[in-house]
Amino acid sequence: MIRRHGTRDLDPHGPRRLFLVDVRRGHARTLTRTTPATSIAHAAAAAEGWSPHGDQLLLVCTHGKKDWCCALRGRPVVAALAALDPDPVWECSHLGGDRFAATALSLPSGITHGRLSPDDAPALLAALQDDRVLPHLLRGRSCDPGVVQAAEGHVRLQRGIDGIEALRPRAVVDEEGGRWRVDLEHGGRVFGVHLRVGSAPAHRLTCSAIDDRHARTWELEHID
Repeated sequence: MIRRHGTRDLDPHGPRRLFLVDVRRGHARTLTRTTPATSIAHAAAAAEGWSPHGDQLLLVCTHGKKDWCCALRGRPVVAALAALDPDPVWECSHLGGDRFAATALSLPSGITHGRLSPDDAPALLAALQDDRVLPHLLRGRSCDPGVVQAAEGHVRLQRGIDGIEALRPRAVVDEEGGRWRVDLEHGGRVFGVHLRVGSAPAHRLTCSAIDDRHARTWELEHID
């Protein structure tokens, strides 16, 4: 569920805008349509009536009922983004990864950034306009398995690669014992990224957590 920054009360019978997004590599695209509020379910399931939406969408999680970190940290970020360029920016319901708030999902690429602050707004908008990511704030890409997202994040940080399509997964190998190898292609070269599954020290993972828990980590062993 998405809404424009600064809006709260909507006409319950007014029009609604729908977006249909494909985030798969090589298939990324966004379609849109407008429909009466009473016809949302029918319109969303219909094959006809959609038109291409050529611009990016930038969704910032502000879902305080799920975890108040998302509202406390997300709303200042969405306000800073909207002040610079309101067209692509929306508040949205829960994205997951509360402990990385504020989080923002870029569509149709499926790229997620986390631990954003209002000061990051100019750099994030500039990167998205240039089809780049911010490696130090990258949380992954929703079309890929977690181990691939982790491997890509490590390579980007180690090698300074920021083009959204600069890395392509070619193989994922379970080497057993909690160790994995992910092959990522970049400009005709292949990086073999060796990871080990670990566990962070127990702590309160989210603002609304009531006890300490361990979070899984993907530790980098080396890159071939």
